[in-house]
Amino acid sequence: MVALAVVTAGGLSGCSGTQTKPTGAVKSWDSLTWSGPMTAASFSSNTEIASWRGGLVAATQVTRDTSTQTQIRVSADAIAWNGAAADEPSFVDAAPLNLVAAGSGLLLLGYRYVEGSGEKLTAWTSADGRAWQASDVLGLTDYVTLGDVVAGPGGFVATTYGGGLLWASSDGIQWHQVSPEPDTNAWNPSVSWVAATPAGYVAGGNIEHAGWTDQFPEVAAWWSMDGRSWQRAAVEETPGSEATFQAGSAPVGSMGAGYVGRDGSISIGYCCATVEDFTIKDRQSADWTSTEGGTWRLGKDLSPEAGPDWLLEADGGRIVALDDITMQIHESFDGRAWSEVSTSGSAPIGLSSSARFVLMPSGLLVFDPGTNGLTPARLWLATAAPLSGGSGVVP
Repeated sequence: MVALAVVTAGGLSGCSGTQTKPTGAVKSWDSLTWSGPMTAASFSSNTEIASWRGGLVAATQVTRDTSTQTQIRVSADAIAWNGAAADEPSFVDAAPLNLVAAGSGLLLLGYRYVEGSGEKLTAWTSADGRAWQASDVLGLTDYVTLGDVVAGPGGFVATTYGGGLLWASSDGIQWHQVSPEPDTNAWNPSVSWVAATPAGYVAGGNIEHAGWTDQFPEVAAWWSMDGRSWQRAAVEETPGSEATFQAGSAPVGSMGAGYVGRDGSISIGYCCATVEDFTIKDRQSADWTSTEGGTWRLGKDLSPEAGPDWLLEADGGRIVALDDITMQIHESFDGRAWSEVSTSGSAPIGLSSSARFVLMPSGLLVFDPGTNGLTPARLWLATAAPLSGGSGVVP
């Protein structure tokens, strides 16, 4: 994996933000074997899990006596979890929001209560997952609601709910706002998601003409090499698809979420709606795919096999779609060609609406936090069959 630099008082030293992902050429999974459920009594509903160094790191909010605190758990196999940073005083009265693996360490963003100041947005950084250092976040307001936070070649980039624009940081501590549109006097962008690629970043959402009334958002995407200077991407119709653009304009709609694979990206949202009497009608789920981030093409559905309502995750190598009811799994490396992965063992059943999963080099981990404390948190592990080149990675 990527070697880690030393964490200094200034955040992540020499942080390029490079994603921690499998080295070598990622190979398709031949099959996956389910094991579990494993009761995760030490995990609360507010838990962030990240794949890192071939294992996993988790930050969870727990209640101790009359106060809450954040606890760190590390695991090499997703089965045995060990506590870390138990004596870190800044984790008392703290809650995690986003846990991000970067080339030079780990970044945890969250809140902590400071006597006399109230809740403060805080950045914790670590080079080994065990020793953590807290710093007040600068630039972002204390009450911001974070969306995506990603690490890429130019550092960290984040979205915020309700803000519409992007935020960039070289160390995870000092942040500044950036617009994907150079001319904000002409356009009002609203960014729904951002993702890192080996060459930079891609983002999607919608856009409106500044100063216009009685208008509806149009689908928009952007790309950047450094996370600070952005360019509008082209959004095109796929030849032969049933979707039809209005002549000379982008479709009414929005890109809602995006995922990056080894050979391309996919974004899920809606479009191709018609507008009658200032009301959006005939709204359709849709996906867009891109090989390099500069041009996105509209398709009809996510794929013939995987539907648009499935859970999706990506690690920069593979994109995985998981049906949280049937537990079917499909994988893709570009968002266009999908294949079903055969599974065996005891698959998860009765997942709550809050269930999610994390990709690992050896498979995936499903985390279900339970429902309102009535059911305990549970974990399921789907492990890939051994491959001739190693565990899912060809050297």
